[in-house]
Amino acid sequence: MSVLGLDMDVEVSVSKGRVDAVIEIDDKVYVMEFKYGKCPPNACIEDKRMLFDTMLDDAMKQIIDKGYGTKYRGSGKTVYQAAFAFLGRDDIDLRVCQ
Repeated sequence: MSVLGLDMDVEVSVSKGRVDAVIEIDDKVYVMEFKYGKCPPNACIEDKRMLFDTMLDDAMKQIIDKGYGTKYRGSGKTVYQAAFAFLGRDDIDLRVCQ
């Protein structure tokens, strides 16, 4: 993120835990949760998709259940909550909601 000129805060403390990463840009705040998982080396695309979906759902549920975006709601900025999932070194997926 530094290469892009963005300041990212990591492991930001909130009342119910720690947000993996937060980026504030002008009138926007991005609250991010990252999940890493492994699957068998020869997993088919359907198995990978199911694992991605589970990890993304878990990450978004964690953001919502722990109220990670609440800290920024009164700031006047639009808060985006983003979940990222990584499988090994080669696969990545994401989900974003406002």
